[in-house]
Amino acid sequence: MKIQGIHHISTIVWHAQENVDFYAGVLGLKLIKRTLNFDDHNVYHLYYGNHNADLGTAITFFPWPKHYKEGMVGDGQVGVTSYMVPAGSLDYWKERLTKFNVSFEAQERLGNKFLRFSDPHGIKNELIESDEGDQNLFEFNGVTKDVAIKGFYGALMYSSNYKGTVEHLTNDLGLTFVKEDDDYIRLDTGRTLGRYVDIYKHKTGRSSMGAGSVHHIAFGVEASEIETWKTNLEAKGFTITGVKDRKFFKSLYYREPGGVIIELATLTPGFEMDSEYKEAPDLYMPPHYMHLKDEVEAKLMPLFIRNIDSLYEYPYQNKEEYERWKAHQDLLNKINYYAKEAKLRTLTDEEIEERQELRHKYVKSIRGAIQNNLENIRVEDEDGNFQELNRKEGNVQ
Repeated sequence: MKIQGIHHISTIVWHAQENVDFYAGVLGLKLIKRTLNFDDHNVYHLYYGNHNADLGTAITFFPWPKHYKEGMVGDGQVGVTSYMVPAGSLDYWKERLTKFNVSFEAQERLGNKFLRFSDPHGIKNELIESDEGDQNLFEFNGVTKDVAIKGFYGALMYSSNYKGTVEHLTNDLGLTFVKEDDDYIRLDTGRTLGRYVDIYKHKTGRSSMGAGSVHHIAFGVEASEIETWKTNLEAKGFTITGVKDRKFFKSLYYREPGGVIIELATLTPGFEMDSEYKEAPDLYMPPHYMHLKDEVEAKLMPLFIRNIDSLYEYPYQNKEEYERWKAHQDLLNKINYYAKEAKLRTLTDEEIEERQELRHKYVKSIRGAIQNNLENIRVEDEDGNFQELNRKEGNVQ
């Protein structure tokens, strides 16, 4: 038995809409599933991939609220996710990243040239040109199929025990050696997409799980073999979770000798693709959350896949806060409209009266936002626990 390439990579980030704006709006990936964290119904689990959600294209995210702890990238983690783009397209991607004010730098590793950049929450990504891999037919927000990301080229692991990591990946999972130099060693899964795993030979320091870090890397396995994988790995001394049903696949988890969390995920049943692509994709509710459907839909922030020309930071964390923010934005837009019109013509009495009313509503909304922010201020103590501030009763005037 051997693994069947990189199945998916899962990361932890913050704001869900900021995540959608970057990976759909900037990178042009298709949001193939909008579902929930199987262990916490208050958190989205977002899946992106190519037009067909093929093996070796799925990058997934757990977007936690902004007050969730920040992670620290180091040993025992995937440090960088590498994506494959068509040959000759890197100039396009340089221009595109520049347009969205995303900093990037040229990198070279084991004879390959990469374009490396970070997303708004600190996840490190890189692009590499390649003639391999099928064309991604999904096109969105100016990213055409001629330049679209095809899927994973691979991943760069930071290991606390790189020799143990290499031994495990080759002897137990079936990857093969490709090349190495003084700093890196490359292993091959044998698949076109999600093919390579590069391992850094030097230690990078302590890591911690949190926003801005990769949670785990998943390798694909045949569905009929998942229990055998569990038995074999346990026999080698690994602590393995039970086989979990993730609806789209079954999986197990463990830590390899260098500390990276590895998931083995079955190739089937796979993702059921929506018949049409929607601006606000349907929410898939895991079966064990169906009794909470009304509660979840009443609280979760809405998500929108839309054409964008800039990246934004959003101040809301849930549906109620979104609706307040949206109302505030609508007020501001209407006030700005009247300000522009007043420079071009004389406003009618009705328009002047409406403008004055809008201004009163706007000031009131600002006061409400300040009060809400004060009520939600928390500080972190020396033990890493969050505490609410003691406040006097009363409203902001």
